[in-house]
Amino acid sequence: MGDAYLKFEISQGIQAVLPMRQVQEVLVLPPQRLTPMPNMPACILGLTNRRTHVLWVADLANLLEIGALDPSPQQYDLVIVRSHGVSVAIAVKQVDGIFWATPETLQPPPEHVAISLIPYLRGCVLQAQEFMLVLDAESILQSAVFQGH
Repeated sequence: MGDAYLKFEISQGIQAVLPMRQVQEVLVLPPQRLTPMPNMPACILGLTNRRTHVLWVADLANLLEIGALDPSPQQYDLVIVRSHGVSVAIAVKQVDGIFWATPETLQPPPEHVAISLIPYLRGCVLQAQEFMLVLDAESILQSAVFQGH
């Protein structure tokens, strides 16, 4: 059967997966539950409170430099990722459910992939004519954007 991954769309037409062991929770957040913070990088949408914890919320497409979410959405689809006791919510275009993959199906990223993605990639999966980036939540959390916040 393989390993479980959370499948989602980062931005229009760009599919990705994260290992489920790095995913803490998935939720839908109304924009009014997000508090914008001044003087932050463009990818930081703000802060939210979830179960007595304050979380940074980042636009994953913007963080990866491959686009940006709608600036005034009806709601945010959030994936809360956790590594080494640190949690961050990443906003994605759409969560598509669970995807199963065996280690043999993981391939190195193709040469045409955006250079800004390389530090966050574990590889890619091509299945049923669908190309998906395999991201690493730990690398996302170690991004310079989150250091010191």
